[in-house]
Amino acid sequence: MSTGQQTSIAATVTANDRRHIEAAAAELGARLRGRVLLWEPMARHTTFRIGGPADIFVQPLDVEDLRAVTTFARQKGLPTKIIGNGSNLLVGDRGVRGIVIRLAPAFKEIEWLDDGVLAGAGARLAQLVKQSAEVGLSGLESTVGIPGTLGGALATNAGTDTGSIGDLVVGATVLDEQGEVREWTASQFAYRYRYSSLDPSKATVISARLRLRPAPQEEIRAKIDRLRQKRATRQPLRAWSAGSAFKNPLGAAAGKVLHRAGAKGLRVGAAQVSRKHANFMINRGGATASDMQCLIARVHALVVRRYDIDLELEIETVDE
Repeated sequence: MSTGQQTSIAATVTANDRRHIEAAAAELGARLRGRVLLWEPMARHTTFRIGGPADIFVQPLDVEDLRAVTTFARQKGLPTKIIGNGSNLLVGDRGVRGIVIRLAPAFKEIEWLDDGVLAGAGARLAQLVKQSAEVGLSGLESTVGIPGTLGGALATNAGTDTGSIGDLVVGATVLDEQGEVREWTASQFAYRYRYSSLDPSKATVISARLRLRPAPQEEIRAKIDRLRQKRATRQPLRAWSAGSAFKNPLGAAAGKVLHRAGAKGLRVGAAQVSRKHANFMINRGGATASDMQCLIARVHALVVRRYDIDLELEIETVDE
């Protein structure tokens, strides 16, 4: 553990708490077949490359592991946070108390059907898009360029201006708050713009079935290439970011509002508003969560002052 990590932990966790966390991690490690890590820097697990240490970081191997860790957390009174690829997440500099459960890279099985796909929550959207073209099934093109997993996309109803993942959902297998495996229909997700009922229900997606339609492979590939090029010209896809920072307000695009308000290029430390797209906050290298939080607050205030628009954050923030 680095000196910086030790300082961060010491600032937020007492020596007695550390002993309890270490004991809990050891007990949990004996119950699981997956990985259990102490004080794991969340910067390693977010596309922002920002975030302090999680007290306990778990990568369950299968459903039984997932059930075991959630049951353990309830018994011990420890908070849990489920993540996928960390692509829509800003973790605070002091880290996350309790247990962070990362479903990827497990839960990534993919089974192609005549009219769609059955895939695990840890399956990457990019892999699903690529394979959908190979098997001649269209519908996933709306997720081109989204750097997340299926589970994360379902939780936030991820999408682009060409559609959202919720439009494709037939049903899903979830683990509910009591540790029971349930089958959900599409209607139970209560999808609307960048929202699903997963978060308030505290259910975790294990796998989902999506309905797609047969189409010529070349047609699908052409659409994927067209959308990928479109995003590459408009968005900083190679930068460390968490995607769109703010949700679109009614009747407008958040990026255009921010651009007109003069947000492009604004900086706080190593955090900067992309000069390519004003709704992307990027880590130029070494940005802290504090830098990014201050930048987000600054551009939010700028839009309120210029246009009296209260932009709603799309990025999820997690702190101690």
